[in-house]
Amino acid sequence: MSQHKKKGMSKWLVVVLSIIVVVGFGATAYGVLKENNPMALYVTAEKNTMEEQWERMEQYNKHTLALQERMLQEAYETDASLKMNANAQGGQLNQAVPQLAMIQGILSTLELKMTSKVDPESSEMSGSLDVLLQGNSLAQGSFYQNKEKTAVKAPFLYDKYFALKNNELGAFMERMNQPTQGLTEIPNFVQSNSAAFTVDEMKEMAEEYVKAIGKHFDQDQFSLSKGASYEGTKYDKVTIDISEEKAQAMMKTMLEKLKNDERIWDVLDQQMKLQGMASGEQETLKENLETAIQNVDQVKLPNGIKIEAYIKDDIVAHETWTMDVKPNGEDAVNVAITSNYNKEAKNRYKASANVTLVPESEESKLKISYKEDGKPNKDGLHVDYNIGLDYKDQQEDLTANLLLNTDYTETSSNTDFELQLGGSKLGDQPVPGISGTFKSKTTKEDNNQYVQISDLGLDIAMNDPSMGNTKAQVEFHLEQDVSFTNDVSFPTLEGEEAVQVMEKSDEELEQISQEIQMNLQQYIGNFMGGLGGLGGF
Repeated sequence: MSQHKKKGMSKWLVVVLSIIVVVGFGATAYGVLKENNPMALYVTAEKNTMEEQWERMEQYNKHTLALQERMLQEAYETDASLKMNANAQGGQLNQAVPQLAMIQGILSTLELKMTSKVDPESSEMSGSLDVLLQGNSLAQGSFYQNKEKTAVKAPFLYDKYFALKNNELGAFMERMNQPTQGLTEIPNFVQSNSAAFTVDEMKEMAEEYVKAIGKHFDQDQFSLSKGASYEGTKYDKVTIDISEEKAQAMMKTMLEKLKNDERIWDVLDQQMKLQGMASGEQETLKENLETAIQNVDQVKLPNGIKIEAYIKDDIVAHETWTMDVKPNGEDAVNVAITSNYNKEAKNRYKASANVTLVPESEESKLKISYKEDGKPNKDGLHVDYNIGLDYKDQQEDLTANLLLNTDYTETSSNTDFELQLGGSKLGDQPVPGISGTFKSKTTKEDNNQYVQISDLGLDIAMNDPSMGNTKAQVEFHLEQDVSFTNDVSFPTLEGEEAVQVMEKSDEELEQISQEIQMNLQQYIGNFMGGLGGLGGF
């Protein structure tokens, strides 16, 4: 067995690992000694709290969740249209960009029509894109992929598919004298899209991790105080004390199990390929994970981890997790995690969570916050969200808040959002005002037919001394029909239908390249002439 040289972990990596253990504690405890008190009281309340919040939101996403699950398992076809609109005005903008009116006119009459066919069983998919301006087709393209090959076609440039074996990407890039940067294979997009765990698989994995980490828990870590007061209300208070040694053992067990879990690495491999990451990136991750395992003893928790949970009606109403994390040779960081959940009625509730990091030797503080305020409305549920970041040190400060106000029904959601930025860390540069709306609706027409409609509107306002007050609005409208069917057909890529790129000689590819250049020049000439005749901008 090779010996791994111990390397130092950064302070913030140590802090993050510690937080992961604490956050995972509630779920872990549920699988351990459920029949015992006060442990049973805590784990049951944690489970009830999480399930209640999930079930509330699940009822407002039924069609969307059902559609997503079916699209991972069944063959389907889609027909979609994307339209947009843009408007910018104010200040010196028109003088700075004389073509602004024409650009806005083009975008407002631009439409993208898209189709796709997907068969998860055979890992095949095809798609097409048609770019239209004022209803006139400007350019078309199509795409096809199976387990072995990927092909693309742009009829206005060449009338055949260009096909490449998925495992020939690296060889093709080298032939074209282009750097591969570690990318040697085209990922199969159907498989990559399906590289996710089902709800049942996640439950199974969670149970396995629960049993592994749960071996480190003892009943004597839990204590109960009945009638404890919190902000004037009486609760059952459960206190959990986790020693430094126990926390390190939990962390090591979790990391070792993660390192050896091929299910996770298989999914990660597919997702990394889809993101265009080099094949060696996974090995780097494994090496970093091994380094973390070998250095778990660097995670010093002088006071251990303390958790206090205030429970009422089998629900965790308030909870605090505190610890001092002290990497070897570095100053401690105080970590405090708080959560609150107050249910007044079925759909009337408030929830919040905060993570605060305070270095012992530095006059700085980082706080990440989340608030949720839900109440029933006429057609369903209204929820106000606030996701915030607040940072301060001796020289600078920064605040960021994302405000979302959402109305949910069983088939739709309608969200207004606003991003608020402030603080001296931004300097003297102008800060844009960013806000907008997002609407989404999923309708089940019949057993095999769904319709999805989405609208995104983005508003940006800027007060720039050099440009004056400017405003810009961008809107996107997407409509998509999804049909599940057992009858999907795909191109064959055989014979004269496709150019097998790596089977062609350099001379043949050069001849094809010249033909494409001629077609492109002809297309540009026709396009510019047609653009001049469209007018109306």
